[in-house]
Amino acid sequence: MAEVALVNKHLLALIISGLIAAIAVTILLVRNRNLQRALHKQQIANNDNSVAEVSPELNAGTHSDSQQKELVERLVQFMEENKPYLESHITVERLANKLNVSPKLLSSTINSQLHVNFFELIGNYRVAEAKKRLVDSELRQKPISEIMKSCGFNSKSVFNQAFKKSVGVTPSHYRQQHLH
Repeated sequence: MAEVALVNKHLLALIISGLIAAIAVTILLVRNRNLQRALHKQQIANNDNSVAEVSPELNAGTHSDSQQKELVERLVQFMEENKPYLESHITVERLANKLNVSPKLLSSTINSQLHVNFFELIGNYRVAEAKKRLVDSELRQKPISEIMKSCGFNSKSVFNQAFKKSVGVTPSHYRQQHLH
């Protein structure tokens, strides 16, 4: 009987030790999660500040016509050199980040200076690229669907609609006209 009581005491001590260890681990995990959240919030705040520091005159509330024209020049140069429109999931936020300006400024500048919205601008660049690729002799054997995807379009119907609106004919008709 004394042995059973001793075994029960040891078993109880082990259970209590296990519970204390589990509570300690839980407390440490909660603290770690809270620290990670605080660190993430600080990183977001630092990123917001760094964007404002990079180009404060272009992130201010009002923008002169000359500032917007300068941004358009930078945008056009960036589009021609880096071809971000070939990324199928390009957003105004990503492009603005690459140009070190706010998405709101980039969007309003595109609207007021180029008289199109962001998606029309991207579509225009993609169609222009598709026109080049459709008549490129090295790409003659590539299916139009591959050219469409390589130009950043995800949907055949969107591609055909944008192409026909811009060029006046379908991509396949355009290719036939220019390859013969």
